[in-house]
Amino acid sequence: KAKLSSSKNKSKSKSASKKKKRNAIFKSIPPKQRKSKGKQSNKVKSNKSKNNINNRNFKPLKDLAVGSTISGTVVDVCDFGAFVNIGYATRGSRAGTALLHISQIRNEKINNIHDVMKVGDVIEGARVIGVDPKKGEVGLSLRARRQKRKDVSSWKVGDEVEGKVDSLLPYGAFIDIGANVNGLLHISRVTGGAIENIRHHLNEGDSVSVHIIDIDGDRKTLAVSMLDKKADMYLDKRMNQRMKKYYGKGAAADGKKGEDGNMKSTELDYFDQAIKELEDALRDKEGEE
Repeated sequence: KAKLSSSKNKSKSKSASKKKKRNAIFKSIPPKQRKSKGKQSNKVKSNKSKNNINNRNFKPLKDLAVGSTISGTVVDVCDFGAFVNIGYATRGSRAGTALLHISQIRNEKINNIHDVMKVGDVIEGARVIGVDPKKGEVGLSLRARRQKRKDVSSWKVGDEVEGKVDSLLPYGAFIDIGANVNGLLHISRVTGGAIENIRHHLNEGDSVSVHIIDIDGDRKTLAVSMLDKKADMYLDKRMNQRMKKYYGKGAAADGKKGEDGNMKSTELDYFDQAIKELEDALRDKEGEE
């Protein structure tokens, strides 16, 4: 009996030592070299084959030209735009889709894209505005193509034109009248009275009737007004007085003649002087530091 028990103990110790050796060897083998189970490897292969099939279904980006129109379905909506399934080989987490940016949905400003776009919407006749084969990206637009821009020399002071508010700033707005530059509408030329917040009167995309009060052909800039001519003449006189007070008697020497024949400072000259003054103030501040 004693001999049998001792032999059993020896066999148990041998099997335990063999298990330890196998575990040690298994641990020393890198995870990539270990044999995976058949089911897992089959799953990986099936996923790869599915991806390959999907990629084959996409049309090559080289066949998509800027300016062409395309249709698709919205598959995702973000704060900055919507992703539309177009069936072309774009890359990224949303393969096969193109970006329709929020600014390209319509001419008017959109505050919340979810109010106008949702997953499942069908987009028809979208215009391709960008194709980047290297990045695998495509950009779309639903806005109509803008007419060819005209040079500022196509207009003259006093012309009445229709335009749209392109952007707003604390001191005024820039109006798109179809020129190759937008016209400056100073906040003082909106109502003629004091305005605390210009957004109480104008917003991006608003249609406005303005007349041109200044054109600088050399600098390719122009200024517009929403006021009548009498109000503009009154503001011009006030501007001349302000320019002389802050910048000396010769401030209006480089200006233009008004309707009364006297030299006047232009709207654009006034802003140039104001910007110069701001730059000088910033330099002085940097010098003090």
